[in-house]
Amino acid sequence: MDTIIFLLDTVYEKRAVYPTEKKNFYQSLQRGAYKNKFTKELYKMFFVSPDKLNPTDTIKTERSETAFVIYQGKTIRKIDIRVLEPFGPSLTDTSRMANSWLEKTANKLHHTSKRGHLRKLLRISAGDKLDAYNLADNERIIRQLTYVRDAYFRVIPVPGSRKYVDLQLWVKDQFSWGANIAVGSRGSSEFELYSRNLYGIGHEFSNTVSYHSSEKQKFGYAGKYKINNIRRSYINATLNYANTYEQAVVGIDLEREFETYNTKYAGGFSLSRTMRSKEILDNDPILNEIPLDFNYGNIWFGRSFPMKSGNLFARRRFYLAGRIGSRKFFDRPPVAIDLNQFFHNHTMYLLGLSLSQIQYYKSNLIYNFGRTEDIPYGFMTQINIGYEKREFTHRRYLGLDFQKASYMRKSRSYIFNRLAIGGFFNSHRFEQGTLIAQTKFFSRIRQIGSLRFRNFGDLKYTLGIRRFPEEFIGLNNGNGIRGFSSKEVKGTQKLNLKLESVAFTPYTLAGFRFAFFSFTDLGIIGSNKRNILKGNYYYGLGLGVRLNNENLVFKTIQFRFAFYPRVPSDFSTTGYRLSGEERPKFNDFKVSQPDVIPFE
Repeated sequence: MDTIIFLLDTVYEKRAVYPTEKKNFYQSLQRGAYKNKFTKELYKMFFVSPDKLNPTDTIKTERSETAFVIYQGKTIRKIDIRVLEPFGPSLTDTSRMANSWLEKTANKLHHTSKRGHLRKLLRISAGDKLDAYNLADNERIIRQLTYVRDAYFRVIPVPGSRKYVDLQLWVKDQFSWGANIAVGSRGSSEFELYSRNLYGIGHEFSNTVSYHSSEKQKFGYAGKYKINNIRRSYINATLNYANTYEQAVVGIDLEREFETYNTKYAGGFSLSRTMRSKEILDNDPILNEIPLDFNYGNIWFGRSFPMKSGNLFARRRFYLAGRIGSRKFFDRPPVAIDLNQFFHNHTMYLLGLSLSQIQYYKSNLIYNFGRTEDIPYGFMTQINIGYEKREFTHRRYLGLDFQKASYMRKSRSYIFNRLAIGGFFNSHRFEQGTLIAQTKFFSRIRQIGSLRFRNFGDLKYTLGIRRFPEEFIGLNNGNGIRGFSSKEVKGTQKLNLKLESVAFTPYTLAGFRFAFFSFTDLGIIGSNKRNILKGNYYYGLGLGVRLNNENLVFKTIQFRFAFYPRVPSDFSTTGYRLSGEERPKFNDFKVSQPDVIPFE
């Protein structure tokens, strides 16, 4: 089997040199542990000899297509797929073997990704002309699978031929079974058991049991089953069911995305039946205590068209998409033409026109703990126009959205900007509008000793324009201040600043790598009739630790403690949370179904 080596040169780094006494300590500990079979297995699980520690290397940051450009236009003779087990071999050293009994057992229990399944996910075949950008797209698609740790293509020239090349796709699997426990300081807890790669063919299955001591329905259950790439149509199907104190809902969703530059057609279809809920969607801009009962249906279809660009690899496309969405209520608060308009029955027709240009850099130690990450840069301009037929009236919609991201090679930092505005026209009167201005960034990675530091920032301003009387926005958790939750803090405009510093460490425990973080979140909220700087100020300060094992599909384990100097009467000054967190995602300019600008 070939041994693969990555170039590691984003930050120059020497191997950590450990003093002789430290090495002697580990050697002594190892000799003692190896005298007993049980302690020997424990040692293999929890300890890594210091001369084998690889302190948070970062891979070379380069454009995703760079390695393939020299083979542009050659004919692909064959494609060979090689899948590595979760424990033992790596893409940088395929000769490594699983050592401990636990690792060997986990490899046996694991559903290895079937090569036929991976081959069906590819948008290239033997006999095709090699397109550097398309090959990089295919590599990214495999790498972003939730059950794959990393993946890359190796191009091998065919001996004696200037025309043909062979491709090797190397895939490093993750252990497909995972569990998640979430425990909060407000009497809530959840346990989730899931598989991200059932049968080795990419099916996903999850089950979540929740407990909330302060609610009337204390126990709840939620389940999901997802089938990816049905019969190589690139259509994904998802079945959802939930019965918790928050909602009782069942739904089905079918979707085909604009996954690559060469994808011409995309679309989706979804149906859901909500028997009980106080919200229509998560983070609704209203307070409602009356249980809702409603149906929702949605269908959309889109077509993309290539456009010329001066840069060969700056692929630019124009997108045309249409959508119809409808919601009908059976139980809701009392409604009239000017009462509880948020709960009116309605059908929405939308037409979206989009221009998008996307390229990618490859790097790591951004949102993950070492795996290759694809950093999108480029722009997207989108215009959505529509017509809404409501229960008592009708109106038109217009929305404009511009997003742009740049990866600055000299400073090795990334910046994303967004400006969006949209709203409805009801008898020539603009209403229920939203304005969003946002800037996000992350810095270059810096080295202090064996630690790697990176800083993140997110500044976002949201303004509601002539919203319905019952609508508002808040600063709760994901849409404001981490861990913050209050029904009293609300308004129609807000300014939110999130700052975070992360220290990636070289330390491992049972295969889990550590990263420490600190954060400061500031939120200003108030009426849209006043200067936002004269609104009410709230902020949170905190620190925590994240653990992640890239060999497992487990969510990142996070423990966070926060202090809130100024709080409303329905929230406390301190809070903690132990939970599993999904990896954050980049804004990737991927065009999807037309939508209204969200007020959240």
